[in-house]
Amino acid sequence: MKDFSQRLDYDIPIDLQESVMGIIWGKTNAAITISDQPMYATGFPLLVFSQGVVPHFKVNGQDLIPKSNINVAGQIFEVSVSFSLNGMLDNIGIILNPMATYYLFHKPGSYFLNSWKSLDSESGIESKPLYSELSKDLDLEQKIGLMLEFIRTLSVNRLPPIDWLDQTISKIFETNGNIDQVTLAEQSGIGLRHFRRVFKNIIGMPPKYYCKVIQINTFFELLNRSATEKLHHLALDCGYYDQSHFIRDFIKFIGESPEKFLNGKHAYIKTYLGRHK
Repeated sequence: MKDFSQRLDYDIPIDLQESVMGIIWGKTNAAITISDQPMYATGFPLLVFSQGVVPHFKVNGQDLIPKSNINVAGQIFEVSVSFSLNGMLDNIGIILNPMATYYLFHKPGSYFLNSWKSLDSESGIESKPLYSELSKDLDLEQKIGLMLEFIRTLSVNRLPPIDWLDQTISKIFETNGNIDQVTLAEQSGIGLRHFRRVFKNIIGMPPKYYCKVIQINTFFELLNRSATEKLHHLALDCGYYDQSHFIRDFIKFIGESPEKFLNGKHAYIKTYLGRHK
């Protein structure tokens, strides 16, 4: 497989830009068999419609089998996740703001962590009509439009904003994750202990870890669209002034060295990784 997914050049409606970061699409032209392919933290949850075969997952070796074709895919945190599929791959992913699970579904990111949960059970709105429409012979843009309209419906009951946390997430994006949690807490005007506790619950992982996820995915974003393949140059652009530090972080989040991963059989997954903001 050459590409795991592709980022679509799609203009997100202005009224949904607080919740939706982008659109990805993965599709094969024929049935395929994939076994135990790794997945990695990206920093963003997803709303996923699987028109083809719904992937099966393993989380730390335990089976995770989604019960629906439309799921909320939570963030990945400190677990080993892989997926398997036997059939057609045809997934549309709405990339959600890391705050969106809280605002739209009224549940924190920690609830969705390391899981795919049925939209019907989590949205508070009947989603079977959405599935019925998505299953019709529609083009890709029409299907995306239906999914965005569902999110617009959810937004009617959007929870009140947590301004300091929204600003913190924006600052992490602005700095490509190259910022420490003490500075973030000070800028938010929140005590460090309370800052950490709320951040971890709402986003699903500690602020220090999340910053590293964004920093590593910034590297993949640059790699995916850069003309250079000199890893140390890309790492430097991501705020890694010490190459050994970059390699240690890469191994921590990906499981092997940059050179080994990018020359290995799972290198195509890099198209799924990368910043979405």
